[in-house]
Amino acid sequence: MKKTITSCRRWGGAALALALLGGCATTENALGDADRLLQEREAQKLLPVTNLSAYATALGRFGHMLDIYKDGDPVIYLQTRNILDATNLSSPLAGAEIPGDITEMVRTAVNRIGTRVVYVPYHPEYLVSQAQLGAKFGVTMPDFLITGALTEFDRAIAGAGRVNSAGIEFGGGNGTVTLGGDIKRTAIYSALALDLNLVSFSTQQMVPRIQASNAVKVLNFSAENNASLGFYGDAFGFKLEGKYLQGRHSAIRTLVDLSVLELVGKATNTPYWRCIPGGTPDPVVVENMRAAFNGLAPELKVGLIQVMLRKYGQPLQVTQQYDEPTRAALQSVYDSRFASLGAVDVMSWEGFEPLFFNVPMPWDGAAAQTGASANAKAGA
Repeated sequence: MKKTITSCRRWGGAALALALLGGCATTENALGDADRLLQEREAQKLLPVTNLSAYATALGRFGHMLDIYKDGDPVIYLQTRNILDATNLSSPLAGAEIPGDITEMVRTAVNRIGTRVVYVPYHPEYLVSQAQLGAKFGVTMPDFLITGALTEFDRAIAGAGRVNSAGIEFGGGNGTVTLGGDIKRTAIYSALALDLNLVSFSTQQMVPRIQASNAVKVLNFSAENNASLGFYGDAFGFKLEGKYLQGRHSAIRTLVDLSVLELVGKATNTPYWRCIPGGTPDPVVVENMRAAFNGLAPELKVGLIQVMLRKYGQPLQVTQQYDEPTRAALQSVYDSRFASLGAVDVMSWEGFEPLFFNVPMPWDGAAAQTGASANAKAGA
């Protein structure tokens, strides 16, 4: 009996020492982590960074594209109605999981494009207050209004998890010892969707087929590791847990930038997808341009062809005549860029399409031109 009591005391003392050692190690580690983070903070000073989404650069490229495609065209003036949350999950009663008003994000995205697409603010209270003080303002009427809302927020549309557990027990009676551990991994996807539409300001009618409806998935990943050591009912254990949650606000900004790019790209009938790495042709833009080109008179088709050839660096005058300089310019461009197409009739849409959709851009290389040609042909 005495031997058993001595053995229990020895095990109990070892367990207490292990628990104290583990507690000290945990405290020391926590203090060390805190000191390290403080030193990194002091070293980096946590300088502010530019808040750019994955498509912010694409909007800047799109501005350059408009400078080339729409040279000489009038500026487009845009305004927005309030772009709000239609899911009601921005309510504090629902946890305010997403922002309730993303109008400012839309304004920022429009303003990234450049000088050919100008945003017109609408702040009547401010203007009235300033007018009462004697200020005089000029009024710019917008061409289009952007309307829309956050239309979807689906939690846990897909998920997967894994649990690995192991345990062992040995000894008996007062000398029972148990060891155990488990590893848990869980990944859950949610989805956010944004709808934007374009409205003609003068008629207050939606522009048919000019809309953007895009969704983005948000990942919630958690990892949990547990281990335990027990001596006859008294246990010591530890637990490590980590979570990775992608920012919903950041995901919404990405949605906004992409949707504004698509919306204005469709409205201007320009190949905006070339601004996005790996972008594919938009069938709405392709169909609109096909219908517009096929509806032109022959002399107007020739004039448009001459305009496009000038964008390829060909020194042509826009005469609307299918003359020898125009033939020579066409041969030069098609032989150097679209030789794989063989003989084409540039007065048909099939022959004109590659010329229109592959105008050289500042960010294009030779490989990019070839890929864009293939994309344009696939879009037909």
